[in-house]
Amino acid sequence: MKSTTSLIMLLFSICLTAQDATKFEYQEKGLNDYVITYTEGKTADEIYTSALNWIKETYKNPDEVLKATIGSKKIRLTGVASNLLIIKKKHTFPLKYTVEIAVKDGRYKFEIFSIETPPNEYGSGADYKNIEGIKTKKTMVKNFGGSPSRIENYFNDLNESLKNYIGSGSLGREDEDW
Repeated sequence: MKSTTSLIMLLFSICLTAQDATKFEYQEKGLNDYVITYTEGKTADEIYTSALNWIKETYKNPDEVLKATIGSKKIRLTGVASNLLIIKKKHTFPLKYTVEIAVKDGRYKFEIFSIETPPNEYGSGADYKNIEGIKTKKTMVKNFGGSPSRIENYFNDLNESLKNYIGSGSLGREDEDW
């Protein structure tokens, strides 16, 4: 009986770790690649159309941000976020990111391909998606401080904004009285 219970616990833990992530978090090897978000009752076409409209309303220059649309299945975009990366509490750098939104009936995958600093006076840039130990190694924590949390929050908020838009058809801002 004891070995059966152990086997069940092992299988349960394997299933839990194999599930898709629901939020972005830095792990030992870097930020997880993607999150799966469920949109109850929405077809793939509805999610795709809503995602395109969300990009148009969220970004100042949507035509520059939108890099590819693949059928009615995927959207790739590139954006820039400032004030996410602060090194040694004094050097602030913008981060350029590339994400892809892939849709299926009732869900979408929000995948981050890269989070990079553009080349600058300190070097040719770096990928901040795959830095090992950014939240656990002492020297990394000393150099990056709260930057990993700001990056996680930025992408989780971006995904949440998309989810809400798909659900409601708007960014949630009150219509202005004009």
